[in-house]
Amino acid sequence: MHPNLSIIIQSATLFSVIVGFATLIFTAHLARRQTNMQILMKYTERYDKILDEFPENAWIARFDSNRLPPSSAKLTLCILKYLNLCSEELYLHEDGYLADDIWRIWESDLRKMIASPLVRREWSLLRPEFESDQRFLKYVESIQGQQGN
Repeated sequence: MHPNLSIIIQSATLFSVIVGFATLIFTAHLARRQTNMQILMKYTERYDKILDEFPENAWIARFDSNRLPPSSAKLTLCILKYLNLCSEELYLHEDGYLADDIWRIWESDLRKMIASPLVRREWSLLRPEFESDQRFLKYVESIQGQQGN
């Protein structure tokens, strides 16, 4: 084989390996972005559904301890569903399935809601539901502890 042809073949092989590797990395990046977008859309849909189920006076009053709605089974169930959603979001983030920028958006509202007078009141009833998820239980209690009791 001619020496120049051998160099051309080796160079072409190296180039194709580099292009293939770059394509693989780019495809993996796109797949991760697509997965995060699917998670975002699905969890936003679930969040909206939970909001729709809240008693009318409860969601608006969640940050005003002077306007807390009366306790009810429906309200407690809605808070439980919300906290379950939050625990899943925390899991997805901490285990690397959720992009940091999406988590930062969600966590800001999540922290406000967990520290709210409404969730604080309901937490005493719902805490046992999260005994098997110590990571989330500690997360909630850390947020509520930062706000004082």
